[in-house]
Amino acid sequence: MTPSARLAPLLLAFACAPTGGEDDGLDRHPALGACPEDMSAKPSDPFADCVDEFLPMGGGWGEESFPDIVLGPPEAGENGNAGLDVLSLGCGGQITLHFAGDGVVDGPGSDLLVFENPFVVGDGTFAEPARVLVSDDGLDWRAFACDPAGDDLLRGCAGVALVRARPGNGLDPTDPAEAGGDAFDLAEVGLARAHYVRLIDVGDEYDPSGQWCTGRSGGFDLDALAAVHAP
Repeated sequence: MTPSARLAPLLLAFACAPTGGEDDGLDRHPALGACPEDMSAKPSDPFADCVDEFLPMGGGWGEESFPDIVLGPPEAGENGNAGLDVLSLGCGGQITLHFAGDGVVDGPGSDLLVFENPFVVGDGTFAEPARVLVSDDGLDWRAFACDPAGDDLLRGCAGVALVRARPGNGLDPTDPAEAGGDAFDLAEVGLARAHYVRLIDVGDEYDPSGQWCTGRSGGFDLDALAAVHAP
């Protein structure tokens, strides 16, 4: 993000709560019970099937439509604007979603798409990043490299790339070349399959000033998840 993008007026307000230091999420397990105990018979589709855990840290945007607001296809905004059909985690918040059936399968190229709602500001993009972790059993977690304080344009973090797909616009929400969003390859973390995806907001690491951490829509704003190689 360019410096001007960091300082530009926002379309939304942002909320934050103290997190007490960096948290890579690897020692947290899902609070099982929010999802049905047995989802093995549920047919596979490209999108997350239920929310297994949600630990908000402030925020509150979208909670009135929770959990459906993060299940199903992405709802991109128009003309580079932020989509509003999202759930705000708050700075330091986290959410774990479950894919039933075949889950997210490692195939050629990218396997998982994460859709947030970054938007165009001048010549840059306003982003609220999150760290992405995946697991097949909900116990053994693998984290994608994400350095929100680095200089590599948030490579490996979610919440960076603009979203283009939305119902009715003809773009395939499972095609990385069409859908937009941030793409992840399970081969990078040594997994053949994932049934759980965890997102942890890292906004406090990205911008320690906390200037975007006020209001109901602070932190990472989750729109949707999609499995690229779903049957």
